[in-house]
Amino acid sequence: MIIGFVIGAFAIALFTSLIVPQLTRSTEPLFQVRAAELAQSILEEAASRRYDENTAVGGSPPCNAAGAPACTASGALGTDGAAETNRGNFDDIDDYDSFCDSDNNIQDVFGNDISASGEFARFSFRLCVNYDGNYNGTLDEAGADEFGAKLMTVTVNPPAPAIPLSISMYRGNY
Repeated sequence: MIIGFVIGAFAIALFTSLIVPQLTRSTEPLFQVRAAELAQSILEEAASRRYDENTAVGGSPPCNAAGAPACTASGALGTDGAAETNRGNFDDIDDYDSFCDSDNNIQDVFGNDISASGEFARFSFRLCVNYDGNYNGTLDEAGADEFGAKLMTVTVNPPAPAIPLSISMYRGNY
């Protein structure tokens, strides 16, 4: 009987020290997949907008082209006034740079917060937009060529213990 208690205690100790810690990590792959899907959908939404506020609808002629308006200055990237306070009103890529300064709750395309419950509870994101026409990953204001592409980087923060996920893509001025 005593041997049975000792074996039982050993089995319980083994279970709690080896198996239970793995249970908390079992959700991490699920959070990482959701973070990747969310990052991809945010980037696709942003990329579907026109390149710049000064680019004509349809993309032709692109800003900075001969006879076309200049592209928005790098210091002026972001929303273009009170009319664009809601994500549903964003009309060009750099409007999304307003999500760069701090972590933001997950929103649907209309700007409604959906991070309080459901699949994306406790998720947050940042989306930064910069000119990077020489494709080196940094904004260095190297001249007119720098306005040829915008680098969009989204970072999704899933709930702990999962680590943040960053995905970047370029959008050309065409």
